Amino acid sequence: MFPRFAETIKEAVRPELYIKIAIVILGGFFAVTAAGKLNLATSLLLRGVAAIIEAYLIYWAVVYFIARKWFGFNREWAAPLASGISICGVSAAIATGAAIRARPIVPVLVSSLVVVFAVVEVLILPFLAQTFLWQEPLVAGAWIGLAVKTDGAAVAGGGITESLILAKSAAEGVTYQPGWILGTTATVKVFIDVFIGIWAFVLGYIWTNHIDVTSDKARIAEIWQRFPKFILGFVVTFMVGLYLALGTPADVASKVPAAIGEANTFRVIFFILTFFSIGVLSNFKKLWQEGIGKLAAVYAVSLFGFVIWVGLIISWLFFSGIKPPLAG
Repeated sequence: MFPRFAETIKEAVRPELYIKIAIVILGGFFAVTAAGKLNLATSLLLRGVAAIIEAYLIYWAVVYFIARKWFGFNREWAAPLASGISICGVSAAIATGAAIRARPIVPVLVSSLVVVFAVVEVLILPFLAQTFLWQEPLVAGAWIGLAVKTDGAAVAGGGITESLILAKSAAEGVTYQPGWILGTTATVKVFIDVFIGIWAFVLGYIWTNHIDVTSDKARIAEIWQRFPKFILGFVVTFMVGLYLALGTPADVASKVPAAIGEANTFRVIFFILTFFSIGVLSNFKKLWQEGIGKLAAVYAVSLFGFVIWVGLIISWLFFSGIKPPLAG
């Protein structure tokens, strides 16, 4: 709504950076939360991996088919669009565009579209989750992770969903420990990010060896180049937090929750910055002038036609019946 203001602060509007910092800090918070319930935390990790694999196998192929057959896009447009809608929004669209040597405008437009739809999802899905999934809170958390297609919006959506469901549950006399719903969303999203590099390499290999044979051959090193490095930060903070909570003397371990609580304050700040930045970037008038209407039609059909609902089914299959620990 204020494009001149957005242009003034554009150097500071970096939602992908903010969410990466927040997720790294979240690793420590999730570790301390998980330390009290190791069996449940392990189950969430394994179920998250399984859910992501299923989502990849279904989402990408269907979106690519819709873009190619129903809307007539060529491969250069269909592949980044399929990755952006089905995998992880901005990061996946950019990585895929680079992997297939697409023109720069392709991932830029797809990424802008992802941000717009992410805002819409965050404004709607958490309230649907509170209304229909408050009795299955971890299903709700996983659903947000699978349905919202960019890191910042997904984790912001997970935080909103957790607040709404905790309030609803408390009103019904059930008080859950905070952190588990958001932790489920973040875990699902992190595993999605892990596969972005691998998926980009697979597409790069196919493009350079079977479609665009004049390009340089894909190199194994591209997996590392495409791999989102902040995932390593999440893993490190998670492992360090888990060690401090479980593997240190009692006098040290007792101070860990308070320390992580202080760090969690910064996580919340970076989540707020992420959500604010997404709003600043959503210049609807400019996107429309760039001819984003047809792309938006593919996104709308794919997202609201099956991605959200398949994500809900997968979340229900893997997470139904699992409850966060009760507070106290």
